[in-house]
Amino acid sequence: MINLLIGAIPGFVAGLAVWLAAVGIRAWRYDPVQDVNPQELVDASELEPTPHKKASIISRLGVRFVPLIKGSLPASFPRRLQRQIDLAGRPPGMTVDGVMAQQAGLLIVAIPVSFLYIRSGFVFWIIPLAGLAIMWPLIRLTTLARRRRERIDRDLPDFLDVLAVTVSAGTGFRAALATVARRFGGPLGDEVTTSLRQIENGASLRSAFKNLRERCGSEAMNEFVTAYLQAEELGAPLVATLNQIALDMRRSAAQRAVQRAVRVTPRITLITTMAMVPATLILVVVGLILGTGVDFGAILGG
Repeated sequence: MINLLIGAIPGFVAGLAVWLAAVGIRAWRYDPVQDVNPQELVDASELEPTPHKKASIISRLGVRFVPLIKGSLPASFPRRLQRQIDLAGRPPGMTVDGVMAQQAGLLIVAIPVSFLYIRSGFVFWIIPLAGLAIMWPLIRLTTLARRRRERIDRDLPDFLDVLAVTVSAGTGFRAALATVARRFGGPLGDEVTTSLRQIENGASLRSAFKNLRERCGSEAMNEFVTAYLQAEELGAPLVATLNQIALDMRRSAAQRAVQRAVRVTPRITLITTMAMVPATLILVVVGLILGTGVDFGAILGG
């Protein structure tokens, strides 16, 4: 079986060369603007361009295959990927094309490693290797989004406290938002500043806050926006509303911490059971054997 797989390697390499030549011809004749939505061009024009020299070697290897990957995937996948990039805070150089280029580059790097697995007889390791190459950029995006969401949840109660004090001192709500956003910085300050710019460019307060909620993807931010918009409609006092929302945020954060602690307890028990109990039994059995002085050589006939 191994000899058959090794003999098939030259044919596989020749077929791969023909396929890469066809892909190169298609990429050379492809117009990158023909399938782009005009609204996406408007949104992309607002992003800060990233110089190509900052791209990693992996991304440069796979950048030529991005049109092919886009053409083979459902139309909804780039939108979901862009949503994940927004939740991660739109890191510099992290775009839909950049993520796909990283995936293609990692797959290219994985090809020689796959040949080594084939020669060693570990054929079934090829599938996990390809899966890791595809999933690694997505795992990185998910990790960045989770850390960013946790920081927003942690900063939001203090943000609202300072905002309530600033408003009670006589500063207007928008001016207070801008001041506190500059004070806090970080992802929360950046997103609030973006919402203020949207309001300055003609967006309503409701639409700007709804966009803020969607960009953050935070449960605490969702509660804040919902409570604030309801208080705005009912005409509740702003300072009292902000203080009450901050208090509710801290209660919700405490409840989420308790829930996480409850979920961790069974995991710790499982790890203890699987690691400590077998090791303890081994120590007890070995101690009994050594203490009794039984000659297993004589029993086993050795």
